[in-house]
Amino acid sequence: MTMVEANERTDVAGRRVDGRPASLVAAFRDASCLPGLRAWLREQLAPTDTLLDAELVCTELVTNAVEHAGGPRRLRVTVLDRVRMRIEVDDAGAGDPLTVGESRLGTHRGRGLTIVNAVSRWGVRRTRTGKTVWATLELA
Repeated sequence: MTMVEANERTDVAGRRVDGRPASLVAAFRDASCLPGLRAWLREQLAPTDTLLDAELVCTELVTNAVEHAGGPRRLRVTVLDRVRMRIEVDDAGAGDPLTVGESRLGTHRGRGLTIVNAVSRWGVRRTRTGKTVWATLELA
């Protein structure tokens, strides 16, 4: 994972010491970025179910970008305020409709978006170069 920007001086609520939200922007090629991403999330969020939800959503969106779409890939995670976090993953995929509970990789796949759907509000936005899959989680 190549960190483009990481604002890490935060208080226990995930807000930067200077009052601005904490954020991480990173380029990635494969899923090897996930341990670093999870470590950053643990530094930003208190150990609660919210942290586990954030780890699950980030893992699923990054893994989907790696398995289903081409690069370049970029991740943005922002603690918007004391009650919301936004996760966005850009990739060069076509932006085909994503279907909760279905996967083109087989019948034993496709459960990840079911989890994302259960713990967050999410969607897909087409871009000039591919798509952005985003999710917003409640922190409170």
